[in-house]
Amino acid sequence: GRNVINAAGLNARKISKMLGLDYFIIMPRKGEYILLDRNVLHLNKILFPTPTKVSKGILVCPTIHENTFIGPNAQNITDKKDISTTTAGLKEILEGGKKLVPSIPERSAIRNFAGLRAVPDTYDFIIDNTDIYGFINVAGILSPGLTSCYAIADKVESFLEFLGVEMKIKEDYNPIRPKPECFADFTKKELDEKIREDPTWGRIICRCEMVPEKEILNAIHALVGATTVDGVKFRCRPGMGRCQGGFCRPRVIEILSRELNIPYDKITKKGEDTN
Repeated sequence: GRNVINAAGLNARKISKMLGLDYFIIMPRKGEYILLDRNVLHLNKILFPTPTKVSKGILVCPTIHENTFIGPNAQNITDKKDISTTTAGLKEILEGGKKLVPSIPERSAIRNFAGLRAVPDTYDFIIDNTDIYGFINVAGILSPGLTSCYAIADKVESFLEFLGVEMKIKEDYNPIRPKPECFADFTKKELDEKIREDPTWGRIICRCEMVPEKEILNAIHALVGATTVDGVKFRCRPGMGRCQGGFCRPRVIEILSRELNIPYDKITKKGEDTN
């Protein structure tokens, strides 16, 4: 038979209730962030404050692309779709960040955003092989959920083995995905050769992040290719820079439209109802 692993985050209780299991509550907790431009702070470590009862606090964190982000705060809310940012929230983040780095340059902020954590009323992970045969709950995975992911997977694997599932490792499984070719990684000589072979390597679409058309084409035509503006953005970074797509977004849409044979006005930012 089939088994169901309920790892639906904010909607985990909803899924569990479909099978008549209503023994926990999931509450949304919003966290807002501020992203700073490249190279405005030079940090080599994540800076954490003393944790509070509800979160690890507002941190200042360098990224691998030389940006810095500040956040998150922690607001208990009721709307599981509310990912809005607020003036008060952003002020709170800046004040918290400046306790760690007083010289944070506010004018170098290029984006702010929010996300929701799924907070269980148990205030602990819910990892259960339930009384419904073949239904496993994995809910309320707060921090340090990412650190715990391998142990959680091992636990779920043990549940599946108990249920009689034959756990076979795929002999042809390859865990290594080659890094996509990147304009920024080439020497001048290599880049000259690439452009001679394919001029799209020299056609810069995103000036902030120096992303050529070729990288966007590779992102679209990859094994699991990008079909939206954000899909391209998350794969090769056009729109991630200071102008946040003000210059390159129309060009990215043109390329998506051309390569996918979809009308320009049907290309979406991130899926349904976002065009």
